[in-house]
Amino acid sequence: MDTRTIILLLAIGSFLFFLLLLLDQFRKEPSQRIPYWAGAKLLQAVGSLILFLRGPTDEFSTIASANTLLLLGCAYEAWAVCYLVGRRVGRLVHVPVALAIVAACLATFWLAPPHRAEVVFAVHTVFYALPAVVLLRQNRAGSLLRWVLGAGYLLVSLLFLAHVLWLAVDAMQNWQRFGAIIYAVMVPSIYGIMIVSGFSMLLLAKDKSDSELQAAQASLRRKDEQYRRRLELLSKTDDLTGIANRRHFDAVLTREYARHTRSGEKLSLILMDVDHFKAFNDCYGHVAGDDCLRRIGGILAANAARADDLAARYGGEEFACILPMTDLDEACAIAEQIRRDIEALAIPHQGSNTAGVVTASLGVATMRCTRDRTFAGVVAAADKLLYAAKSSGRNCAQCLAVTD
Repeated sequence: MDTRTIILLLAIGSFLFFLLLLLDQFRKEPSQRIPYWAGAKLLQAVGSLILFLRGPTDEFSTIASANTLLLLGCAYEAWAVCYLVGRRVGRLVHVPVALAIVAACLATFWLAPPHRAEVVFAVHTVFYALPAVVLLRQNRAGSLLRWVLGAGYLLVSLLFLAHVLWLAVDAMQNWQRFGAIIYAVMVPSIYGIMIVSGFSMLLLAKDKSDSELQAAQASLRRKDEQYRRRLELLSKTDDLTGIANRRHFDAVLTREYARHTRSGEKLSLILMDVDHFKAFNDCYGHVAGDDCLRRIGGILAANAARADDLAARYGGEEFACILPMTDLDEACAIAEQIRRDIEALAIPHQGSNTAGVVTASLGVATMRCTRDRTFAGVVAAADKLLYAAKSSGRNCAQCLAVTD
């Protein structure tokens, strides 16, 4: 197979790859397309076609235009490989490099033909070595495709380098036989490696797309999990106070009652009502009332601070605290601390006939959970004690251990 035939095959192969890549790129989303790649193959196809159509010639314009297109195609293929391994090449790099290639090819006008070839092949050496280095150095995962593609580019680079060295030596000595061997090996090797590297790059591009798709799916799963947790948290939280809402309170109380039934431990419950809260709203307005409830919710959360404790807004101005594995004395101490902390807020309350500030009444019930009772029993007991605290003049806590 003569050189012109191989050049024609290079042109046809590059053009077919260009069409294949063009079709592949249009089928993908813009974010999944590989920049520079299709353009690189088109430049290589046109450059090879010029060399084939004009035949062996010393005409500078033909040689310069073909070499410029081939070198630009080689450079942009290197940028595509860099992109495939995660190293993006921006305009600040590829545009100056393209201009430098054009300038270098034009500058060969003042050189003799052998020296022109030296310059062109030296530039080819650089741009085939670049993707080889990038592929082999960035292959920490040990990808076989990257090894194959990197080795292919490295081999082509070494062939071009050998040809450059032969041209330099041949300028001093007549080593025609050595040069003919290099040239005979280089051209078909480039064609063969172009086929292998082309398909390897297609597979590498597919791997990159698959990896990006998997990363996107993983990101969506993480976001979905975050949104799910956020939604779950919102479904458990009272919008105004930031503590647990009634639904979460009921679920936790049911769960804790069942757990305490199995363990035989005591369960304590505090029900609390803000004294004369309707009068507070009538006097100061609902905005001040909301702020008052938020501050009181913060106090309950601060006092029901153990890992299994739960402070909740029971409804309106009513609050509750679930105190697992807590006896009556401990529960009464916590309730009294809550009462004092609320009074210490010193929120003015002119509509209260109990005190000049906002206060609260609390009912505290402690029960040893058994299978013949339900959690409703401890709620009912705490509610009765809350009513007793209100009847006793408010701003106090009534406590009782529920027995059989």
